[in-house]
Amino acid sequence: MPTLPEGLVLIGAPGAPRGRGIAATRDFKPGERIATFSSPSIAITTSEHLPVTCSGCLVPVRPPGAGPPPMPVERWSRVARACTGCRTAVYCSPECQKLDWTKGAHKAECKIFNRVRQEGRFALPTPVRAIVQVLLRPDLKAAVAELQAHYEERREGDLRNFTEWSDTELQASGSLHYAGFVQSQENLREAIQILSKLQVNGFSRLDEDVGQSGIFLNAALAMVNHSCTPNAFVQFVGRKAVLHAYQEIKKDEEIEISYIDCNLHRSQRQEELKQRYHFTCKCPRCQDDLDVYQVCRTYPHLSLNKLSAAPDIQKLPESPAAPGILSSNKSLSDTIKEIYPWCSSPLKSSAGAKKAELTRRWAATKPLRDLSTPAYAIAPLPFILAEASIYFGQQDIYEYSLAIACFLATRVDPYKFPAPFAPSRLKGLWMIVKLVASVAPAAPEDAPGAKAEGLRGEIYKLLATRIDHTLWCQLLLKFIVRYGPSAHSSHWTVLQEAKSMMDDLDDLPNREKENEYVEAIMRDPDEIGEGEFFRLAVVKPLQELSDFCLDIMDQEFSV
Repeated sequence: MPTLPEGLVLIGAPGAPRGRGIAATRDFKPGERIATFSSPSIAITTSEHLPVTCSGCLVPVRPPGAGPPPMPVERWSRVARACTGCRTAVYCSPECQKLDWTKGAHKAECKIFNRVRQEGRFALPTPVRAIVQVLLRPDLKAAVAELQAHYEERREGDLRNFTEWSDTELQASGSLHYAGFVQSQENLREAIQILSKLQVNGFSRLDEDVGQSGIFLNAALAMVNHSCTPNAFVQFVGRKAVLHAYQEIKKDEEIEISYIDCNLHRSQRQEELKQRYHFTCKCPRCQDDLDVYQVCRTYPHLSLNKLSAAPDIQKLPESPAAPGILSSNKSLSDTIKEIYPWCSSPLKSSAGAKKAELTRRWAATKPLRDLSTPAYAIAPLPFILAEASIYFGQQDIYEYSLAIACFLATRVDPYKFPAPFAPSRLKGLWMIVKLVASVAPAAPEDAPGAKAEGLRGEIYKLLATRIDHTLWCQLLLKFIVRYGPSAHSSHWTVLQEAKSMMDDLDDLPNREKENEYVEAIMRDPDEIGEGEFFRLAVVKPLQELSDFCLDIMDQEFSV
């Protein structure tokens, strides 16, 4: 039986409809840290990221002598030192190397990595490394013993696709080989069981925004059940997983997280949950096919948004409740179900192919935009808008990228993630700040937008003449610093970078009066006089820039 952190208790039973679960033994406030999960755990980076990730603390590092990094340099400030034994695992400090040897897996992996290199390969596939860890670590093996594997369901599903089952057997066989186990049927079945448990109970540590990758498995955390309207969420800090309250959780209330992106289309959610986790979700969101706006209305702490980039969302419950956009419109629901798979798939790499595909997807989602009240927050529109913002950033058209990012921050993300401390919302604000820095450099006359015409020129003119972008960025950074610990931790890369930039802006000369206003707003945006200043300094710039978004999309991606 896994040992639970303080504040949690195990409920249910393996044979119950929802199996086992975890409940709170005390009250938790929105954003509060519920528990931290560490040993015994599997916490490893993906094999392809081994050269650029410290295997001890799992932060991005810069290989010695490497060329320009594929991510901002500040995230690669630590230089890697390779293990002298295998030359595969790298570390940012002697302390991290010792940590991985004593608490991690390198004591077992070092010889295996050496053997793999002698065979002419760099590293084993990530799942094989994870299986080997369980096989060679008695503490892990005992910890995962009671986890559900759904072996028969997985075998039955994979046997329908011979290639998938062959891959499963190959990974299991490879793990036995490198762990030094006999290739018997019993051992092979055990390895496949472990692989199944990893896939059903493990978590992805992938976060491309901060260069994070890998898998995490902790038997206690694996007991937390799923809901598409979760009251908690998980973030990863080094080798640990941190469980945060997304909303108030009362004593004896079950804690639930979402195993997947809960804003996916219902058909996509159901398919993903069935294929990987082997159950059909019966939460209210799935049962009643609630759309993102209906779910947002039910969030009990919308008032927290009074100090956010979208303060008006707190008034949502005051407006008349409308029927579900998809549940009340079968034709639209069928259309979205049909286009969703290809409208949400990754875009091709070349700029020309991306633009052609964005044009196709923008046209396909016209029914969502043509509603009397457009549904911009309903998938797959948010994905298309986010990809368009990235596309323009890659083309150095930062004005367009900024306008779309502002649209997402005000008219999409607050409905998808109604808590102002939601990590996705804070990352969106951080992106806006960085784009403003690109659009409004130190020498404005040299900026590409200064000589542009049309929408691009209008955006640049707005930034240059009507928006105090220093004050605006100060306030957006204050939001990130205020909510960052609730979104992740004090060690979060986004928070650290935002705090560094905020300190630089706070120290600018001759801005004492503006700094006083900023501090007053952060104390209470509803204070007399501060509310209007808050709207002028934060809300108005976001709204004015977001107003360009749809015109940009129509201009650039119309058929």
